[in-house]
Amino acid sequence: MTTVNAAFRDASWLVNPDTRSPKKAHVLLANGDPACGLNAMMCDPQPAELISTLSRCQRPGCKAAWPQ
Repeated sequence: MTTVNAAFRDASWLVNPDTRSPKKAHVLLANGDPACGLNAMMCDPQPAELISTLSRCQRPGCKAAWPQ
């Protein structure tokens, strides 16, 4: 069985990254892009099942891809 990976977006290269609000983790496709279509650079991938339910992206592509 293939491991589903997830990652948070990397905004460290921005001059003023938003550090006030909690960020969501996104399920990664095989090419490393977020399943929801977010256009962003992603941080270090990790197994999706390790991501808290509250931290999971709920956009259509990611929501359908999170492991149960």
